Amino acid sequence: MIEIVTEEHSKLIKSLFTKTNDSIRIISPFLSKDTAVLFCDAARKGVDCSFVTRFYLQDFVDGSNSIEGIQMMVDSGVKVYALIALHTKLYLFGKSDAIVGSANFTNGGLLRNVELSLHLNNEEHVLKELEDYFEEIRSKIEIDPDGRITQEMLDDMKDRYTKQKEKKKQLGDTNYTVFMRGAALDRKAKSVKENTGDAIAEIKNHIDERKDDVVFIALGGSRDDISYKTPQNIILKFSASAKKRADGNKPMDMHLFIDGGKSVYISNFSEARKNSAKSVEDGDETFFCVHSYDKNGKESPLIVGKGFFRKYNSNNDARKKDWITQFKWLTEYPIYCVISEAKVINAPVNCGIPLREMIDALGYKTYLHTRDNPEKYPKEKVAKAHGQQAMLALTPEAKDYLDKRLEELGKQYGWVNYKSET
Repeated sequence: MIEIVTEEHSKLIKSLFTKTNDSIRIISPFLSKDTAVLFCDAARKGVDCSFVTRFYLQDFVDGSNSIEGIQMMVDSGVKVYALIALHTKLYLFGKSDAIVGSANFTNGGLLRNVELSLHLNNEEHVLKELEDYFEEIRSKIEIDPDGRITQEMLDDMKDRYTKQKEKKKQLGDTNYTVFMRGAALDRKAKSVKENTGDAIAEIKNHIDERKDDVVFIALGGSRDDISYKTPQNIILKFSASAKKRADGNKPMDMHLFIDGGKSVYISNFSEARKNSAKSVEDGDETFFCVHSYDKNGKESPLIVGKGFFRKYNSNNDARKKDWITQFKWLTEYPIYCVISEAKVINAPVNCGIPLREMIDALGYKTYLHTRDNPEKYPKEKVAKAHGQQAMLALTPEAKDYLDKRLEELGKQYGWVNYKSET
């Protein structure tokens, strides 16, 4: 039997938790405390319980996931696993029942807000395939040392959670935290785990998904927008590359483009870094860092100015415009975000702030992802964090440091100002 469930999700799932005596296996990025209670009650009855979820600090801070609930489940003997870039929702109750759903099933725009999942009962062939799918996922997760959530991982996350909540209480809304643990099973997940821009995009994308997850809502989760909002990201944006460094004896290039008859200035990304561009929001502050050479001729990324981004949109592709005939380098870096306004020191790039100078001054407090991991990031490792990155999220401490140093350079050399037309 296959039935569409549009209402009474809570009633159905609670009944399945109650009647199942052998195993309950669930994959879901979200967890409410009520879900955890159901798991704990089942585990205490001797049911073999497994749960695959996300283990992101931001999810706990904004209420998408419950660190208290995970602790309760671990204490009750539930096997809890962490998976990076998880979006699957699968509920398996023994060998007779399953509930499946995804954002495709619950998208209000397509379904006119009719919320649904599919309940499969005694569909032997499909249930066997779903069971095999779960076990394959679990076997891969268990190989990864970050896959099974341990008490040590929980203690560390709870400590970070407490500090993050306290910081929000003291400072108000601050930037997203991109700290996350879990198994990374494919290239995309590894990029989310390792690259700040991809991590920010992944965290932002979960908001609408959570609002549409009817099982999460039915079991006590909140569908409200997250209260933990970011006023703006602080981004260190790199240009040129370690392989093709800019001439340190020349100023930073800020090319003028005409788009729809209006003058715009842009910052570019390769196709491979499109997700980084897509994570950019209106008002995000950026510091321009050029891969070049310092005054001694030593290879160095140098910070030469700052500006503000406009939000990325799907038309931000130079291949759709005639610009590419004028600037051949756009072939390699066709994706872009508009810079609404910027100022760059009126001097050669080699007069800028060496990235290493800031790292020596701030250490692990330089980047958001290193600030969350002070024990993991000594200065030498922080100094390598920019390798092959299009951009990195800076801490407020880094912003303050760069603002002060750029003010000094501006007084010494003056500024070249740029402003895109609205």
